[in-house]
Amino acid sequence: MPELPDVEGFKQYLDATSLHQRIAHVDVLSAYVLKGISARELGHRLKGRCFESSRRHGKHLFVRTDGDVWLRLHFGMTGSLRYFKDEEKAPPHARVLFIFARDYRLAFDDQRKFGEIGLIQDVDEFLKMRALGPDALDVDLTNLKELLAEHRGAVKSILMNQKLIAGIGNIYADEILFHAHMHPATETARLNDKRRRQLFRAMRRVLEKAIEYQADVNRMPKSWLLSHRGKGGKCPRCGRKLKSSKIGGRTAWFCPHCQRRAL
Repeated sequence: MPELPDVEGFKQYLDATSLHQRIAHVDVLSAYVLKGISARELGHRLKGRCFESSRRHGKHLFVRTDGDVWLRLHFGMTGSLRYFKDEEKAPPHARVLFIFARDYRLAFDDQRKFGEIGLIQDVDEFLKMRALGPDALDVDLTNLKELLAEHRGAVKSILMNQKLIAGIGNIYADEILFHAHMHPATETARLNDKRRRQLFRAMRRVLEKAIEYQADVNRMPKSWLLSHRGKGGKCPRCGRKLKSSKIGGRTAWFCPHCQRRAL
């Protein structure tokens, strides 16, 4: 599932390919991904407009048009963007095509159709209505300390709670906790000031580096957990077998030796 680093990559891709081009037509191939708007209205309101700028918050990407309306994109489990020439074949799971006047297209590709596309007037109002927490990269050490002091539960569940911190999902929560040498089931009440600082540093480093690596597992260091997660995987730090556990309804992968649970 695309998380903050992936969506930041989509933002950079859109910025580099699709800004300041006139939209000639919007081709909705599957209205299932549209939320709060019909295919006809989406096309009517975007035709003749340009994408002027973009903004990411957590796992959401917002694209401002010159008509003072924002396109909202959420990538669900399998969503992505693809920019291509008219004569090229559209990606196999294209759900919406934004067709530009200069013979190029931007596809919202989504195999499982859990993504969402809509139009909104105000990004901040949308974030407030959805009760989304601050973007994970906007959380500073003081914010994180306060959050951990105010909310009880397993530290992994806290990291993944979008109403507390927006942008971190299952995969990067595991990676952050691996870098922090912290068991995912550790109760926040057991974290002292030193451990909270370790968690903050790990969160910031993992997210920033993942963006730098374009969220590509093949480009990430083998010392990271990502390429080893899964059945039969071994800890890249100590070589012992990784374990999994259900925490907050999600499967957490961790090293029981390097990430020992506090007693």
